[in-house]
Amino acid sequence: MGIAYLAEDRGGRKVVVKQPNPGSNAPIDLIVEKLESEAEFLREIWNKYGGHPNIVKFIDFGHIGATPLLVEEYVEGENLADYVVKTGGLDPDVGYNVAVQLADALAFLHRIGMLHRDFTPDNVRIQPYNNYRVVLIDFGTVERGKGQGTQVVKPGFSPPEIVRGEFYGSSDVYMWGATVLSILRPRNAQLARLAPQRRITRYITPRGLADGPCNLVDCGRYERKLSHVLSKALDPDYRKRFSDGVELRNALVQVARSRAYLFYNNHKWVLDPDKKATVAIGKRADISLDDPYGYLEERHVEIKYDEGSDMWLIRDLGSVNGTAIRRYGNFIVVSPGCRRTCPGTPSRTVELQDGDEIVLAFSEVLRLPYIVLKFKLGNV
Repeated sequence: MGIAYLAEDRGGRKVVVKQPNPGSNAPIDLIVEKLESEAEFLREIWNKYGGHPNIVKFIDFGHIGATPLLVEEYVEGENLADYVVKTGGLDPDVGYNVAVQLADALAFLHRIGMLHRDFTPDNVRIQPYNNYRVVLIDFGTVERGKGQGTQVVKPGFSPPEIVRGEFYGSSDVYMWGATVLSILRPRNAQLARLAPQRRITRYITPRGLADGPCNLVDCGRYERKLSHVLSKALDPDYRKRFSDGVELRNALVQVARSRAYLFYNNHKWVLDPDKKATVAIGKRADISLDDPYGYLEERHVEIKYDEGSDMWLIRDLGSVNGTAIRRYGNFIVVSPGCRRTCPGTPSRTVELQDGDEIVLAFSEVLRLPYIVLKFKLGNV
């Protein structure tokens, strides 16, 4: 219902500009509403929640006359559905990598109360040259909470309850499962020439899966895990699936209490939730840092493990010079610092993601960092 153009901003950076398609068969009011809704959700994802590496970046939204325009990042790479046709399907290692990335994006959306409702390969970009990073690019169907009303029905990908006008967190899980099944290399070589939307109708019948998932596609060394996860995700009864993306992701990667690590210069600190779930960082704290210029507080930030969500969270404890996170080229401000209006108050908590760079104190105008710590999850 919209038209997308490749453009350049004033700095020469490639961007995508979306606008309503007046030639569409849909009512123009509905088209405009869809684009405005997409802009609202993307703005919230990036400006309020810090974004996610597998979700397209919001840049701007405005109007030229009465025409709304949404500006997003241009994601290099290929459309996932096209790439699968070209290659015949993803091998098990690449497929599992992509499945985890998509599950992580879905978990992120569900944690902040959003349902995607159109989770299919044609709405994903893949970057084979960048460790097969995938990016979800279309958010025009997003809703908050349990979805109701008109939705796009895509045979094979859409869950059975969509016919009743119902949509749940487990409905997105179903679409994730159908997407993953459709992009893995088929056992039947003749299906390798088919697009994912044609393959999936061979795999899923009105009564459910035509066979065990890993009898349909090559799961490789992930057979035991993918067989269980895909079978449950694609159960025709929404009540028997994983309830949401968080439960799905945890089952897929078998998340345990996540140990984390901090790195600074030649120092390494282990953050172990089984020993201490809250760690303060500053001049005189659990983790003490040298501060020759006096820009840090005695207790500058606090990093905390939240068991309910299995996330590490950070908050600024009211510093003068602020705290931020550098993530995939974005500068996410945890707290700007009280600067000239001190004393400050503790900030909201912000989720830390694997590979984040934690900036302790930064210049107000140019945002030049003072101290940068690297945050890593897992075994290092």
